[in-house]
Amino acid sequence: MGHYYKSGPGGRPNVVGAVLKGIPLIFEVPKGLFSSDRLDKGTELLAEFMEIPREGKVLDIGCGYGVLGILMAKLNPNLDVYMVDINSKAVEACRRNAELNNVKLHVFHGNLYEPLDKMNIKGFVTIVSNPPLAAGKEVVKEIIIGARDRLVKGGSLQIVMAAGGKWAGELMKQTFGNAERKRKKGYTLLRSYKL
Repeated sequence: MGHYYKSGPGGRPNVVGAVLKGIPLIFEVPKGLFSSDRLDKGTELLAEFMEIPREGKVLDIGCGYGVLGILMAKLNPNLDVYMVDINSKAVEACRRNAELNNVKLHVFHGNLYEPLDKMNIKGFVTIVSNPPLAAGKEVVKEIIIGARDRLVKGGSLQIVMAAGGKWAGELMKQTFGNAERKRKKGYTLLRSYKL
């Protein structure tokens, strides 16, 4: 699965600062975690591109150290923000970063939708994801196909791909009957709505 899933060495975490949608944010990131020294371009672009609902439950799947979910919570404190990651270090960092940025959210350790399914949590208005390349095509397929049953009518799936945007866009179109695609700085930004 690649370096993303390794715990990485110990020691002091890196501090990564960012201003996204006009909101200053700070993140403590354990060394060895994906994008531990600076915010990656894919996350920056998805943060810029994503539509944020006025209310309801939102999910950041494969949340890493928490950038997208924390940004949604900062922009709209009325949202009920859920975040899931398979990497326990990422989950710990996400919880810490929620405190640092003074937001409340629900963070779960587990594989994709599994921890939410165990608690019968669904009915999301928005699902966002920046899946790492190391995750592989099958993981991205699970995110896309699994989103349909977990979104409310009118809800959206919004993802960014560093590679493979064309096939992912086609799969989203097959799954949802629609897909918006935008290329920017070598990335593909995709959005589908549950009709």
